[in-house]
Amino acid sequence: MPRKDIMKLKRERNEHVLKMRAMITTAENRSDKKFTDDETRQYNELQIELDRRDEEIKREERLQAAELETTSDHDVSDPETNYRSFGEFLVELRTHLDGSDRLIQRAVTASSGPSMAFVVPDQYDTQIRQIGAQAAIVRPRAFVIPAGDPPDAKFNMTVLDQSGDKGVFSGVVVKWIGENQDRTDAGDPKIQLQGVEPQEVQAYIDISDKLLLNAPASEAFVKTLLGAAISAAEDREFYKGNGVKKPRGIVGHDSAIKVKRTTVSSVKYDDVVNMLANFLFGGSPVWVASQSILPNLMKMEDSEGHLVWQNSAREGMPSTLAGFPVLFNQRSPRVGSNGDLALVDFKYYAIKDGSSLAMFMDPYTQKKNGLTRIYASWNVDGQPMLKSPLLTENGIDKISPFVTLE
Repeated sequence: MPRKDIMKLKRERNEHVLKMRAMITTAENRSDKKFTDDETRQYNELQIELDRRDEEIKREERLQAAELETTSDHDVSDPETNYRSFGEFLVELRTHLDGSDRLIQRAVTASSGPSMAFVVPDQYDTQIRQIGAQAAIVRPRAFVIPAGDPPDAKFNMTVLDQSGDKGVFSGVVVKWIGENQDRTDAGDPKIQLQGVEPQEVQAYIDISDKLLLNAPASEAFVKTLLGAAISAAEDREFYKGNGVKKPRGIVGHDSAIKVKRTTVSSVKYDDVVNMLANFLFGGSPVWVASQSILPNLMKMEDSEGHLVWQNSAREGMPSTLAGFPVLFNQRSPRVGSNGDLALVDFKYYAIKDGSSLAMFMDPYTQKKNGLTRIYASWNVDGQPMLKSPLLTENGIDKISPFVTLE
């Protein structure tokens, strides 16, 4: 039986989505904002077909990936697949574009670029990620879930539902009662399933053919550049991603509390105080700050006109604000935008790793320039572990491990 065209299946799926969205828009433009009986039937039929098509796409992707994996009798941990260096692995890729006994194939599903790549040996995958982690803000402090088996399967975490008026203890009721008095059943604690599903990410870099065949030189260049690129791509989405085929960041998330700034396009001492008042303490908070707010911090004054962050130009910049570390983030929004300053406890942010790093080389696209294009792909997802801010025990105030200045 021939393979199914996954991209065609996805296009057909998207057509169903567009039809469903159009039906909703049409209904919302009416005064009663409701479907007719016939529209309800049509919408339900489209939903059934959409679910069926999603399952068909997932099934075909898994099958095609399995078919590729069965083309090699070598296991990733087979000693014969070991390389003396990452540079030697790159040379192997360049000189064996269609694969070799030492290269392990893996399917990739990106809409552009290659549909097949070769798994980077575990030791080099780890080294590359460690290079990037030195500059990363979110991953070293987050709750990281290993890839598991299968690595890209959706992972459902069971968490307490602390949304709405359920409060910090998720609806648990505590009552003081005397001896022999009736015990009131308050019901079970409320729980939710929080799902994270690794999404595929793809990057590419161009490197000269001469440098590529020099194993020690290409190793240093590609490792450093690729490690920094992976770190930047992940950090950007973990912090402010919109969650559409990518991680959902903390900025703008429903669980984040947005504190309205006291002065437009500026950061003042009162803003810092107000952010602290809305924060969930008890963990390891850090300030994540755009470098564009640095002039505001250095000139920040209290109500009596005293400098509160840097008292003297002779000294170096302080590393903390209100006792918590300050991390300057190039990927934060500019001063005046939501998230230019955030107070965060990243242990409430979950990262789910998926399939490890895989690479593919394209010597044709930039051949006239003497360059080879190296594609790299990996799978990852991330999102806050809360769905909303927490209601404190006084039943009025709300707090969150994610507080951003709006």
